[in-house]
Amino acid sequence: MKNVNLVFLLLGVLLWPSCESQETGIRLTSSERIRIDSLAKKQIDSLVPVLDSLCTVNKDKLIEQALDSIIELRQQEEQTLRERIMRKQQQQ
Repeated sequence: MKNVNLVFLLLGVLLWPSCESQETGIRLTSSERIRIDSLAKKQIDSLVPVLDSLCTVNKDKLIEQALDSIIELRQQEEQTLRERIMRKQQQQ
């Protein structure tokens, strides 16, 4: 039993440094951050027309799915209320 505890203790001591957060040490200058931000903004701006067209194409389907989900949820709520009313009537 002591050997098992010793093994776990030794294993814990050896693995402890791997649990610490390791910083990369990379620091960006303000000009590098500005450059990265501008590149990201260009990529995001190029996606806007694509995303808008996808929304336009899928609008009817998405509205139908949302409506079906709302109706299903309301039907479940109605069923729950009906069951509660039935239980109360049976208890009286």
